[in-house]
Amino acid sequence: MFNKIRLYVAALLLLSWIAIPQAQAEASNAFVTMSVGSTGPQVVDLQQRLRMLGYLSSEADGNYGDGTKVAVQRFQKGAAIAQTGVVGQTTMHALKKVTVSRADLSMLARIVYSEARGEQYDGQVAIAAVVLNRVASKDFPDTIEDVIFAPGAFHTIDSGTYWLEPDAEAFRAAIDAAKGNDPTNGGLYFNGVNAKQNDWFKSRTVTATIGGHIFVK
Repeated sequence: MFNKIRLYVAALLLLSWIAIPQAQAEASNAFVTMSVGSTGPQVVDLQQRLRMLGYLSSEADGNYGDGTKVAVQRFQKGAAIAQTGVVGQTTMHALKKVTVSRADLSMLARIVYSEARGEQYDGQVAIAAVVLNRVASKDFPDTIEDVIFAPGAFHTIDSGTYWLEPDAEAFRAAIDAAKGNDPTNGGLYFNGVNAKQNDWFKSRTVTATIGGHIFVK
């Protein structure tokens, strides 16, 4: 009986040891309302998103000052949100609908550059739009990273050209797609216009032909 009690107590301690870090991680990821005087990585993310939209010209330094407040108010005005200069969940949700994080932007720009460098500009935007359309679809993973790195999703991952350094145009194309620009009209897949199209691809609905790519869903 004594040994059973000891095992029971040990099990409780182990569960507590596991649960505490998990709770701490969840707390660190919880949304925090931001206003003048706020600091930290969530402010950096906010500032980077405001910079993508052209509302903020200063660097993302993680300090919520008057410049960030004015930028937030400008965004709130454009989004028809009360211009408080305070970032609550409503403002952040609206901001995330038209932007991506800096890390996601980098991944989008890489896939654009590796798949469509040299293509006309809207053809580059289209590649990023396909990734975002997949994120929004129930048939694909829920994050940009998981969509891009899904097995067999993009041939440039397997070839290694994904890791080429993207140029400024690729970043602009990724930002435009994040803002909601979708030249593919909801495309989920693409292939080269001169590539051999298999029966599966031919069975899909063509949504656009842009430059060197055919887009389907």
